[in-house]
Amino acid sequence: MDTALIDIIIVGHGIAGCNLAHLAETRGLSFCVIDEGGYSTSKVAVGMINPITGRKYVKTWQADTLWPFLEKHYAWLEKGLSEPIIHAHPLFKVLPDIDSLNTWQMRLGNPAYHKYLQDKQPSSLQGINLVQPYGGFYIDKAYRVDGPALLDASVRRWVNKGCYHKEVFDVSNLTLDKDSIRYRSLRAKHIIFCQGHAISSNPFFRDIPVRANKGEALIIESKSLPRDIIIGHQVNIVPLGNDRYWVGSTYAWEDETIDPTATGKEGLLDRLARSFQGEYRVLDHLAGLRPASKDRRPIIGWSPKSSQVACLAGMGTKGYSLSPYFADMLLDAVINQKDILPEVNLMRFA
Repeated sequence: MDTALIDIIIVGHGIAGCNLAHLAETRGLSFCVIDEGGYSTSKVAVGMINPITGRKYVKTWQADTLWPFLEKHYAWLEKGLSEPIIHAHPLFKVLPDIDSLNTWQMRLGNPAYHKYLQDKQPSSLQGINLVQPYGGFYIDKAYRVDGPALLDASVRRWVNKGCYHKEVFDVSNLTLDKDSIRYRSLRAKHIIFCQGHAISSNPFFRDIPVRANKGEALIIESKSLPRDIIIGHQVNIVPLGNDRYWVGSTYAWEDETIDPTATGKEGLLDRLARSFQGEYRVLDHLAGLRPASKDRRPIIGWSPKSSQVACLAGMGTKGYSLSPYFADMLLDAVINQKDILPEVNLMRFA
């Protein structure tokens, strides 16, 4: 007797695979998740979603499209999982110098930014020992997604539904027939790889331009920081609750280990000292590998070797904001043969 045919096998359950699985469930698709469990860069990342980024305070790419989708998506997950997932936090962005002040004032003159910028004049955070000689400004529609809570609650859901396999994926056990894919006891119409930086070692995507970018962060405890405001300075300081804060992060291209380094910690402490001069103590030091694409855009689409094999990759530092919308786009392409946005289509590298 042949194994029942399901719609999708999802390989990997970081934030991309997790969001893909939930969106597949919403569409009524049958699926199975294969993931080795344990360490996940998505649990190291703080899950910050910020519509205004960089030193030039530019609106993040596709923000006006992404934000309505991700707000609805994470609110729906929160309700469905009965778990606090998405936390709205005002983001106070410190202006480090006069050039930054001028840049911010220029953004205020652009109507496209009005929905994200609160202030018309520089303000300051009172009552904390924050280095802010030129003040700063508040950004609306900034969030923190609790990645560990979301990923763990989702795994429990998939286990209860009988669609979660905790194992290391072995591509040598994958075979492609004319109408289906087989992996050990599973048989599916499609397989989608959500493997983070490891996608570049997948034989179906050997030439995909994704590299590991190492990031390190600290968890600190302090009673001198605001409990509901994200601070963007030399480092981002993100409240986690119970007087704990995530402080990060670093960027390193040459080190592809997941071990925290003394150099990374020293750099973070130096940047924190130039941002905040109140009391704190370090509780933990974390490291993870981001999947960064060559052009800093997601990479989605089919393998050049098979139209049954697809990937959702290259989310970089913005997996929590990018993956809901582009996972949904990929499902539309796989199931309904809809077009993929050229800027994210894997075929742009062909």
